[in-house]
Amino acid sequence: MYIHIPFCDIHCQFCGFYQNPLRKFNTENYIDYLLKEISLEIDNKAMQSAPIHAIYFGGGTPSALASGQIARVIRYFKQHAPLAPDCEITIEGRISDFDDERVDSYIQAGVNRFSIGVQTFNTQIRQRLGRASTEEQIIKNFERIAARDSVALVCDLMFGLPDQTPQTWQRDLDIANNLPLDGIDLYPLNLLPTTPLAKGVENKRIEIPSVTDKCRFYHQGAEFFAKQGWVHLTNAHWAKTSRERNLYNFLIKQGSNFFAFGSCAGGRLGGQSFMIHRDLNQYYTQLDQGKKPIMMLTGKPLIGEWLYQLQAGIEKGRIDLTQLTQHYQLFEPLINQWHQVGLLQNTDHCLLLTLSGRFWSSNILQALQQLLLQLNNPEYIELQQKMAQEKRTTGSQQMMSHSAIKQAKDPH
Repeated sequence: MYIHIPFCDIHCQFCGFYQNPLRKFNTENYIDYLLKEISLEIDNKAMQSAPIHAIYFGGGTPSALASGQIARVIRYFKQHAPLAPDCEITIEGRISDFDDERVDSYIQAGVNRFSIGVQTFNTQIRQRLGRASTEEQIIKNFERIAARDSVALVCDLMFGLPDQTPQTWQRDLDIANNLPLDGIDLYPLNLLPTTPLAKGVENKRIEIPSVTDKCRFYHQGAEFFAKQGWVHLTNAHWAKTSRERNLYNFLIKQGSNFFAFGSCAGGRLGGQSFMIHRDLNQYYTQLDQGKKPIMMLTGKPLIGEWLYQLQAGIEKGRIDLTQLTQHYQLFEPLINQWHQVGLLQNTDHCLLLTLSGRFWSSNILQALQQLLLQLNNPEYIELQQKMAQEKRTTGSQQMMSHSAIKQAKDPH
């Protein structure tokens, strides 16, 4: 289950998900409506048919809500939803929000994982991005939370930020390694065009590292954590202890059904994707009418289960083409090319990504998805076979014509 909290206290310069300023809205009212939305579905067959293995509170900034508000939602789920005994319950947020009162409220309600977006520990770079906490404050807050020894503690770091160098990046990696963390994410800066940071780059007021530099940063982080004994779970995620599973994120990539609640939440059920209304007024109005406030619903995709196998394989750095298509031998020229440029460790049909391959995994996924979509489509295969037959026929006719012309010119 994904629960969206569409409020933020401040607008970070790089963020494209900012929607509603926290100070302008009654968040207790939002939680009332959120519970109303959940109650519409909690007893249906889809919800009750199987254990729920992960709940993720994202946003926005879930941790910005007052102490006890998210606990209300978790308690409702515990009373009415078929949660698995080891259900992963994650709260996403910023480190300055995780005060003792909130932390105690989360843990008492049953939260067992905190995902905290730090992006960088560097005070100067943080201030330029609109983040207030200093390096020293962040470290102390992480140590204070970890002292409870009650949750998987995960930190997000970002590379490719303005003024970031290999030296400042290594400082971030060293701090993270020395903190009592259970997991870490390393994400490249995705420069979304609507963000203040993107506008600064466009106007040449701000300079950011190149794509080549980002790839080097990724190598630097991955190689460092490998030496420190962290386990590379997915392309962007590492675990330091057995407490960290990164369960929600991996289940999403491998095609699991997931329910979605809250304004702007997105979910998938039975192969169909949907999104809840972004506009809070529309969200509230439709719930007052007893309706699920759906803004968008896609038709069931024609793509088979192979897509989810591909996505899951990409995340793990291992793609077995023999399990995705019977035409896997057609990929050999591409496999050889990717191996030559350093994206693959091998030239077999079971592709093993190098670190560079994992950095470029989105591009590899897109390329393989397009090719597999064509090869696994019966109409496309039939067309290719027809074209091949026509080519053979045309070639045969050309050979016959050439022989006839030669004989006409030289009867002997």
